[in-house]
Amino acid sequence: MKQETLVQPGEGERLYAEQRKRFWRVLGALVLIGLVGGFVGGFASGFADAKHLTSEPLYNQVAAAGVVLIAILAAYFSWRFFVSVDELEVADNLWGSLIGFYAYAIAFPSWWALNKLDKAPEPDHWLIYGASMTIAVAAYALRKWQAR
Repeated sequence: MKQETLVQPGEGERLYAEQRKRFWRVLGALVLIGLVGGFVGGFASGFADAKHLTSEPLYNQVAAAGVVLIAILAAYFSWRFFVSVDELEVADNLWGSLIGFYAYAIAFPSWWALNKLDKAPEPDHWLIYGASMTIAVAAYALRKWQAR
C-alpha cells in the first residue's frame, strides 16, 4: 500500500494565502458597500418617484449623510485594499485607472468642444463616466489576462 505524504505549506505559501484572504475580504466589503448604497439610493428614489413625493428636509439630510458615509467607507476600504495587495496588483490597478482617466480626459473636452461648435449635444457626464469606468475595467482585465 502506497503511503501518501502530506506536504505542509511553507511560510511563503501561508503568507500568500493570508494575503489572498485579505484581498477578497476587502474587495467583498467594497462590493457590499456599492451594492447596499446603490440599492438603498435607487429604492428610495424610485419609491419617492412612484408616490410623487416631495423630499422633506429631514430626508434630504439623512440622504446626504448616507452619501457622505458611503463615500468615507469606500475611501477607507479602497485604502485597505491597496495596503493589503502586492505590487503587481497595485500596478494592474494603476494601469487600469490611468487608462480610464485618460478616456475621461479625452472624451469630455472633445465632446464639450464639439458642443460649442454646434456639432454635438450637451456632454452627458454619466455616459462619459460609465464609458471611462468600463474602459478602466477592460484595461485592468486585459493586464490580468496577459499575465496568465
